[in-house]
Amino acid sequence: MVISPLRRKMLRDLVRLWAQVLAIALVLAAGVATMILGNGAFSSLSETRTRYYEANRFADIFANVTRAPQALMGEIEAIDGVLIAESRIVKLGLLDIPNMLEPGSIMLVSLPMVADNTGLNRLHLRQGRFPEPQSTREVIVSEGFAVAHRLGVGDALTILMDGQRRTLTITGTALSPEFIYALGPGQMMPDPLRFGIAWVPRANLEAAFDLKGAFSNVVLKLAPGASEDRVIEALDRLTARYGGVGAIGRADQVSHAFLDAELKQLSAMVKVLPPIFLLVAAMLVNMTLSRLVTLEREQIGLLKAIGYSSRAIAVHYVEFVLVIAALGIAVGFVAGAWLGAGLAQLYAKFFSFPFLIFTRDPQIYGLAAIVTAVSAVAGALYAVRSVVILPPAVAMAPPAPPAYRNRAWSLWHLFALHQTGVMIARHLFRWPFRTFSSTFGVAMSVALLVASLWSFGSIDHMIDVTFSRSERQDALVVFGAPEPYRAVYNVRNIPGVLVAEPFRSVTARISHLNLSKRLSITGKPKNPRLSRALDLSLRPMAMPGVGLIISEALANALDVRRGERVTVEVLEGSRPIISLPVSGISLGYVGLGAAMDITALNRIMGEDALISGVNLQIDDAARGAFYSAAKATPKAEFLTVTALTIARFKETLAENITVMITVYVILAAIIAIGVVYNFARISLSEQGRELASLRVLGFTRNEVAGILLGELAIVVLMAQPLGWAIGYGIGAAMVAAFSSDLYRVPFVVGREVYATASLVVCAAALVSALAVWGRINSLDMIEVLKTRE
Repeated sequence: MVISPLRRKMLRDLVRLWAQVLAIALVLAAGVATMILGNGAFSSLSETRTRYYEANRFADIFANVTRAPQALMGEIEAIDGVLIAESRIVKLGLLDIPNMLEPGSIMLVSLPMVADNTGLNRLHLRQGRFPEPQSTREVIVSEGFAVAHRLGVGDALTILMDGQRRTLTITGTALSPEFIYALGPGQMMPDPLRFGIAWVPRANLEAAFDLKGAFSNVVLKLAPGASEDRVIEALDRLTARYGGVGAIGRADQVSHAFLDAELKQLSAMVKVLPPIFLLVAAMLVNMTLSRLVTLEREQIGLLKAIGYSSRAIAVHYVEFVLVIAALGIAVGFVAGAWLGAGLAQLYAKFFSFPFLIFTRDPQIYGLAAIVTAVSAVAGALYAVRSVVILPPAVAMAPPAPPAYRNRAWSLWHLFALHQTGVMIARHLFRWPFRTFSSTFGVAMSVALLVASLWSFGSIDHMIDVTFSRSERQDALVVFGAPEPYRAVYNVRNIPGVLVAEPFRSVTARISHLNLSKRLSITGKPKNPRLSRALDLSLRPMAMPGVGLIISEALANALDVRRGERVTVEVLEGSRPIISLPVSGISLGYVGLGAAMDITALNRIMGEDALISGVNLQIDDAARGAFYSAAKATPKAEFLTVTALTIARFKETLAENITVMITVYVILAAIIAIGVVYNFARISLSEQGRELASLRVLGFTRNEVAGILLGELAIVVLMAQPLGWAIGYGIGAAMVAAFSSDLYRVPFVVGREVYATASLVVCAAALVSALAVWGRINSLDMIEVLKTRE
């Protein structure tokens, strides 16, 4: 096989410049991998969810009632647009598990009377078998709960159902599309150790909760094209007299909503970070290749002089950069696919999917490859064009020495710079565009690190505000149904309780203009000590005698301000509709919040003093006694221990966010090293003759190195504040894209974020400086000085 001279030159150049070629390829690979991994994880999770929902017939509408007769199902099935309607019994129970100090809770869901598993929200059996339909002693549990407690088929499980202790035998483990993200009341993150799902034969739950011939929950599947809003409206009319609190669509179902929010955040990160990574990579390639081609000006002139056309020379350099781009694209494809699959598996495990469909969208791969290749070729063509248009004699001659006199930037003597400083300043100011592009490249490396690191401090701030300043209770007891106020005293008498603070929770729809939101209004004491509302300055707010305190997120969602009035439509009890003023705006990062005085809330409901639960402060020395007594509390359906919630919250976020952000930080660090190293190497190539001349004139190696490295240091230092500002802007854009009704991540960028980002880039600069220092020390002065003779 005969290789043309230009191809041999290209191969020699690739070998000669292997370090810079590798650095550029890695930068391109980082940009490609970022795009592939983010889109790959998002599309895989989205496709997995869609397939799982379809295969297991996930319902479209969900509704809870207090107690409705089974005969009502005929009317529900007759609603226009309803394809399938199924009644169920869904209740909460307390767990009594040996060797587990604190009490856990479990959601009890009735199984159909026939064991064919053909209805809605089908279970995906992972182990064992389904319970016998008429059995009163068998149960199937969620896989995560079984794994957390090391439970298997044949093991016993003791559950407190409506005050009655029942011991059931586990026949199998399963997953359900309804509980991909299984949350108990008051929980922010799934905690399978303290909350699980149990599917129990219906006859058992009918007997335990006195619901023979009745149901407490109904799920619907809609016909294609049916109006969800109309079906919900009709269903609410039918269930209102049976304690219905308003049906919800799939979008508001807890598991789906949280999964949707996570996918939205992943989608936002995919839309913001990968394009920026690719932009930085493309800019670096353009800058580097432009300067490399300019350095070969004399070679290009020689090639033209011996007969090569401008087109052939341009093709030669295009091939050179395409080889580098192809290497970067290949590495990026492999790294992106591997990292994307790992990220998708992490999410699939966290969300309890029974399977994972990892997709590789050819369009994403094609787009990443095209953008990368085009940016690399564009940089080469722009540089080659400026040289190939020159006549051969002009191109072969060294460029005219730069004229430093009579320029505005020649006033540095006013700053009493040392001669070395003058040389550095003249070189930087002589080519301002080149200096700016290099500074901007380094600044973007800093910005990418800032945009990747800010989330750690924000999560800590979110936890501090939520659990240390607002929700300060040690434990939360939730009753199965509203209880008289005297229940507070019963809870207060539990060993270890120091403070007991009641609350009332009422489901309502709050409207303003044409906007509305369905949520729970929480009634609190006038000056709560444990569960407090904080104003935007993080100061506690007293509950107003009349009016609502709503969260900032709810105020924005309803476009309402302090002093304006909203319409509150209560969805339970006597269902009053009342207009209330917004008395204050509170700060909150979890959910849409609305609070008011508990006495005023009960007055609106037309009821006596009722409470839904109690917030508790517990003596640390008596926690064991408290947990033992709490397990035996008959009216409690759920108990949340705040310290455990925080621990689970941090543990889960640490795993998910740390993995994702670490990947982005590594990729950003690769770009930082590539930017700084290429800048230093090309600067050395451009100034090799000048540096060698200084050595001949008597400058020491350290003095010569100081000129080049001083230039590098100035560029890196100038880039820091610009990178901080750009990174702040990118982070703010990400936060805006992350926000949802379920939770919002505060945008908090501490000094440590800027410091870490700068230290990483400065470390990259130091490594590059050491590499260049070695090159300077090994300069062959004679060879360098002869290069332009």
